[in-house]
Amino acid sequence: MSAIPKAVLYYSPHSVWSSATLLALYEKGYGTEEVDLKVVDTDKGEEFSPTFLRLSPKAMVPTLVVPLRGSLASDMESRFKAVSETKEEKALIEFLDKSRSATSHTHTTSSAPAPSLSPATVEFANVSSKIIDIIQADDVSPDRLQYLNARDRASLQELGKSVVPVLESKRSAIVGYLTQCENGAIRMSEKTKAFWRDKRMAIEIVLRVFSGEDVDEYLARSKDMWEVTIPGVLTQVNKELIGPYALGDQVSIADLHFSAWFCHLVKLAGGSPSDDGDTAVKKVEGHIGNGFILPEDFLSSAFSPFTEEKPALKMCTDKYERLAKFAGHFFAACLPRSFPMPWPALSPTHFEPSTNEGDDILSGIDFRETLSSGPSNGAILPLSERAETGYPDIMSGRSSSDSSSSATATPSRGPSPLPFSRHSSSPSETESNSPLLGLGRYTSSREGGWNLRALVSNSSRRRKREGRKWRAFKSGLRRIVRHPLFPRQPLTIIFALLMFTIFAISLTLFLLYILNPDKEPLPWRAYCTIPPTTSVPPRYRTTLPYPYINPLPKAMPPSFPPDDLDTLPPAGLFLGVFSMDSSLERRMLIRTTWATHPRSRNGAGEGDDGMGTSRTVVRFILGQPRKGWERRIQTEMEMFNDIIILPCPENMNSGKSHAYFTWAASNAWVPPVYFNTTHPMPEFSYSTQHTPALRPAPHDSYLVWQDSASGHPMPWVRPDYVAKVDDDAFVMLAELEARVRIELHAIAQRPYGMPYTSPASASARVEVESSTPVDTPLSTMVEQEKRDESLDDPLVYWGYLVKEKFMAGELYALSWSLVDWLSKDQTVKGLTKGTEDKLTARWMSLHPRAGEIRWSSDHCWIYDHPRSGTVYSHGFLFPSEVSRIKKSVLSYLEKVSSNSSTGTILPSNPAAGTSPTPSSWAHSSVSTFGTQYQQPLQDMDFAHTVEALVEGSDMSKLQEGISTGAERAWHNREGRITRYESKRVGGTIVVHFIKKHVWFLETALAFLEGDNFSEAELEGLNTDNDRLNVGLSSVWTDSSVFKQTNASAAL
Repeated sequence: MSAIPKAVLYYSPHSVWSSATLLALYEKGYGTEEVDLKVVDTDKGEEFSPTFLRLSPKAMVPTLVVPLRGSLASDMESRFKAVSETKEEKALIEFLDKSRSATSHTHTTSSAPAPSLSPATVEFANVSSKIIDIIQADDVSPDRLQYLNARDRASLQELGKSVVPVLESKRSAIVGYLTQCENGAIRMSEKTKAFWRDKRMAIEIVLRVFSGEDVDEYLARSKDMWEVTIPGVLTQVNKELIGPYALGDQVSIADLHFSAWFCHLVKLAGGSPSDDGDTAVKKVEGHIGNGFILPEDFLSSAFSPFTEEKPALKMCTDKYERLAKFAGHFFAACLPRSFPMPWPALSPTHFEPSTNEGDDILSGIDFRETLSSGPSNGAILPLSERAETGYPDIMSGRSSSDSSSSATATPSRGPSPLPFSRHSSSPSETESNSPLLGLGRYTSSREGGWNLRALVSNSSRRRKREGRKWRAFKSGLRRIVRHPLFPRQPLTIIFALLMFTIFAISLTLFLLYILNPDKEPLPWRAYCTIPPTTSVPPRYRTTLPYPYINPLPKAMPPSFPPDDLDTLPPAGLFLGVFSMDSSLERRMLIRTTWATHPRSRNGAGEGDDGMGTSRTVVRFILGQPRKGWERRIQTEMEMFNDIIILPCPENMNSGKSHAYFTWAASNAWVPPVYFNTTHPMPEFSYSTQHTPALRPAPHDSYLVWQDSASGHPMPWVRPDYVAKVDDDAFVMLAELEARVRIELHAIAQRPYGMPYTSPASASARVEVESSTPVDTPLSTMVEQEKRDESLDDPLVYWGYLVKEKFMAGELYALSWSLVDWLSKDQTVKGLTKGTEDKLTARWMSLHPRAGEIRWSSDHCWIYDHPRSGTVYSHGFLFPSEVSRIKKSVLSYLEKVSSNSSTGTILPSNPAAGTSPTPSSWAHSSVSTFGTQYQQPLQDMDFAHTVEALVEGSDMSKLQEGISTGAERAWHNREGRITRYESKRVGGTIVVHFIKKHVWFLETALAFLEGDNFSEAELEGLNTDNDRLNVGLSSVWTDSSVFKQTNASAAL
């Protein structure tokens, strides 16, 4: 019969958890024919040797090496597996418990069955795990208990006498290994070298304390551990103990762990082998101090005698009534040294570290012969015959060469209820099974090696919840793959993949449709016909039903712009364009078009020579640029002076908007008013704040450049508004400034001019105050009489109101007081992550005067590019077309109203929200919702293509097949003077969703270029055609282009 390969346990006499592992070997009845012992001297740092690290890369002691099942045959070389983890002692005990059959396979160790140490119930398993986790916490680890066992300088010096030599020996060993690596004597991986360096550094940190450094911090930690942490641990453990053993009537893994740990605690408290249990506990209580007292039944509730039937133990029970409750190694530690150690005589050998380059820790071991140096019987070794006498060495496992063969390693109790019901089916010692894997649950004839699943408990009571989900997923996937209908042939696999792809696409489209809130085109024609008559926040009034059409008022508000617009001082507007480091081309398009072009800054027709936008500043807002873009962004900043870098990473919905407004509250400045107006600039609380004139950007107003060149520039002031705009939006600056300008002079919650409220008319102001709107908040009505309006800062939230909830993110503006508030409010600082436009609306609802904020919205002149195909898109819109739309919609409403009064059955008034709106109100002559844009005719030149994108134009209504239609439509088109109805402003403010540069150029040509008069209009005028249609330059590199003579060159 060939020898069966043995397992080898590498342990240290000075390791607390080695004691627990050795107790497990005894309790399970392992003998010398099954496991050998090798001592690793941790005092000399042998666990860090290259040979041991090949066995246990983390230098864990104890470590168990087991032969693999498939290599046990006599005609093949055995292979081995090392069992070592971060919590290796717990894994080893569980492995030893589950690898040992209920009956010895070799029939030489014990005639009694080997009981299970695993808890038999789920409740006990939870309690056991909790006890082990408590005592294995890093705060009360054995090393930490030892190294922090001093609470004053004298005891620290005394502790150093025993600790420092060991630490210095460990450090010397590590330094020696590193030196050999540097000299080329051994070759180790960089990971191993880093491991050595980390351990050396950790040792040096401890040594510095014993040399006098950081002593105060050390003593504070030590005091906290002994007087706070350890009492808490002992109290927690005492609550979990059931009695008479830790889990009741059977010894378990928890008993082995706790007895080893508590024995170490008694030694550190000054306990000695001559102390009985009461004395040992009192020493622990005295060492902890602060009046800490353990319960009287602390030990008796945790442990009962391991073997009441043993005469030697019975003799000591009366004398040491509390001590008799400890585990076997505690008996050996605290009873007289002549007391027999309840441990089978396994003869250990010493681990010999090697640094030879070619040595392998496993290949150099012959488990069958060389390690069997001790006796093969199961005799118990008397403790008096041990060579070592120190307390840490009580579980070294070293024995004399001669031992009593009559003493049998009898388990400490009868068989406990086993959590595993199946046993080995073959009692033969020549079977191919490992003697360490006797349980049938952990063996399988289909496996080719030792079943190492026993390294980790298969009990669901020990598994983490995260692991359960993963295992359930794998189990379900395995069942699907093994199903008879699962495709296995190439043709069926391809067909299945095709069907799955179709299903995935269909599901994606279905979900997109379900989750898309915009399923129907919006009645934008009604929006342009019936403007809002109030700006009360939606939460303070009855919100409008879908499609959010304002009710038809008894008196329509005056058309925009009001006649006295240019008599009011211009508003200071700081416009931040959100961009990113790689969007250089889009920034250049903005700089050369709407940020600088005279028709964007001056308005249509003769314009105002840029007076209105003289206080409008455009800057690009970026997060922190990426590494590869930093140099390019820096160069761009130096060249154009129009980029702001926020102190946050580049993002869209993770705080960039809040960072922008916070920056603006401290650093946003705009030019002052450079000219006199009919009405002076109103005084606000921020009117006195100013700073020296800043260096202008190339696209700033020509008045700013003139003032800068004068040598005595006027100081800049705080803006009235801070606006945020996306870089895929095209903004007409004169239109935007005109809208926000009148908001500065609006009264209460009514739009400016309803009724007429110009500051030029004091009587009109009185009229408005006496006829406060019904939906104005009560606080506003009360404070209108008390508040000094010259010092009352406006509270304005301007933009495109989406679904009566928030202003759309392509462009919205906040008055200065709101910006200053949200930059300081602590609640707002905690609400910076999420969809940024919705978050801004939420910030407004948190304002202490939320009911007084003017939610001013424009649904007509803010829309998406005609090619985008969204619900917000239609053709480029001009005032002349809106006038025609108003006539059509009002005519329809008048017809509905008159027929209703005569009793004719017709649909209810859609403007009152009582019936669906006509589909014609969402009609566009350019685009159709849900379909891709197609130009009317093929092979159209670029000018005709842009004209076809204008809403209501003849070019947009052409159909394929009409050969002369394009030229006739171009000839009869409206000029800019007609389209703007001879006014400076009143048209499109923002065109959004411009995702392509070609679309951007189309928008620029539609609004910034073009003739003031078309050919058909010129035929009816008796004047010089060249003088009427003068092009406007948009060159921004020379500030002279903004001079009055150039800016007003066109009529």
